Amino acid sequence: MPDYEFTLPWPPTVNHYHQPVRHGRGVRIIKGSKARAYQADAAKALVAAGLDAEGIDGLVRITITLNPPTLARYDVDGRPKGILDALTAARFWLDDSQVQSMTVEKGEKVKGGNALIKVYLL
Repeated sequence: MPDYEFTLPWPPTVNHYHQPVRHGRGVRIIKGSKARAYQADAAKALVAAGLDAEGIDGLVRITITLNPPTLARYDVDGRPKGILDALTAARFWLDDSQVQSMTVEKGEKVKGGNALIKVYLL
């Protein structure tokens, strides 16, 4: 049985997560607008669930079930980055380096899409 179970909005793919920005003669990579918007939406979902600023400081195992908004094909490896970073930004845990194991599963199509998160304290 998970120690925490909650739902977050459908995350952006890692392909839309970063964007290059010219800086002087070079290029910096920053979080894109979709990544920043997702972090804000995920933070609101955590506040609504009463789980903002949990500050988990130990090791965890996480299961992510991706429930897409459409029947379009997608890869499971392109979505967890946004979820883990959003949980860190919302101070659910100290850092996503605490994740020792992660399982990502495809779920069922749901209106708007979402991600069901189960966190197990180790």
